Amino acid sequence: DAEELFLRFIRVYHEVLREADESAVKESGLPDVTINQFFYLQKIEEQGTTTLTALSTSLGVTKPTATAVVTKLVKDGFIIRERSREDQRIFHLTLSATGKGIIRLKQQTYRNFMKLVSSRVSPDELEVITEGFRLITGCFPEYEQKPVPNKTED
Repeated sequence: DAEELFLRFIRVYHEVLREADESAVKESGLPDVTINQFFYLQKIEEQGTTTLTALSTSLGVTKPTATAVVTKLVKDGFIIRERSREDQRIFHLTLSATGKGIIRLKQQTYRNFMKLVSSRVSPDELEVITEGFRLITGCFPEYEQKPVPNKTED
């Protein structure tokens, strides 16, 4: 049954990724973030310099909700908040070096998960998995984002 297999996949994926993520964070010396905080950091990276209004709109959350998360991320050193020179009422948000490091670390953890999967299946099975990802993501085009950059430099 597809529903049961999907739930099983989510459980296994979560456990494997959690263990890999804990290990990567420990080795890197970087602080960890929640998945929700990661989504904020990822969206800021995607947008480059952004504002709280643009960020909250793109994430589909209220401004007060975004303010609470951003305030914590600024306090923890993941985001830099700078007042606009043109309009003193506006603050620009960018990732700090630590925020960029977290993004790279999490993306590498996800890539390592796929490398692990690739090492445990045949090339034909990997193609089936890849096609499954295409089909699933194709069901939700409204959530499509630009590809995650495969970069190691700033």
